[in-house]
Amino acid sequence: MKATILGIMAGGALLTACGSAANPNNSTFPTTAPTSHVQSSLSSVSSKYGRILASSSGYVYYMFQIDAPGKSACYSSCAAVWPPVTAVNSNIPISGGVHKSLVSVFTRTGGTKQIEYNGHPLYTYEGDTAPKLTNGQGVNSYGGYWYVINTAGKPIVTAYSAPSATYSAPSSTSGASSAP
Repeated sequence: MKATILGIMAGGALLTACGSAANPNNSTFPTTAPTSHVQSSLSSVSSKYGRILASSSGYVYYMFQIDAPGKSACYSSCAAVWPPVTAVNSNIPISGGVHKSLVSVFTRTGGTKQIEYNGHPLYTYEGDTAPKLTNGQGVNSYGGYWYVINTAGKPIVTAYSAPSATYSAPSSTSGASSAP
């Protein structure tokens, strides 16, 4: 009996571990990824999308398609996966071709100040575990698409392309979604 209970517990642990991978095309996201890379700074990095917004330490910033200028639609579990880029005040360090005239700060529900660029509230992605990663690009999550932004303040609108090792596209187009 003891061996059976231990076997069931081990099987459950294995299933839990297998289900915790960060796959932007399913609703299971890890919540333990470090968010210490969220910086109150604006810079840019070179990427396959050109120069895109990032923190001074190189972590890429994203915009959420359904946000409005000065208004975030990402709270609760969304903000755990897509942490907002916050600031203590409007004195934000800027470098790397970022245009100061496009930078502003607004107050989120709850009182936190969030940085926006050209009217796009900024976020990081917990799936980007190192500088210059763009794993959140084109992901459809929490009711809209997420895109990197160039230094001119324009979203780079391209579809997400997951590595084949972690995601296989469906064989039919029924139910599939693509970026607009």
